Amino acid sequence: MAKLLNLLTIIGILFFVYWSLKNHFRNKKLKQQGIQIKQTKVRPITLFSIVMLVMYASYMIYHLLYL
Repeated sequence: MAKLLNLLTIIGILFFVYWSLKNHFRNKKLKQQGIQIKQTKVRPITLFSIVMLVMYASYMIYHLLYL
């Protein structure tokens, strides 16, 4: 289970970096075209940290209850 959690963490981080770079270049392209970009209330890093926190908390609960 721990190896799966490590693998999911690495995949999550790589996907977040890919998504951030893709979003950055898309916003830069739109800004050059003169299109206003509306910022969201919740930043992407906040969402990512919530997902990681839930994932590790669920692992800890699983570990405490079943092992």
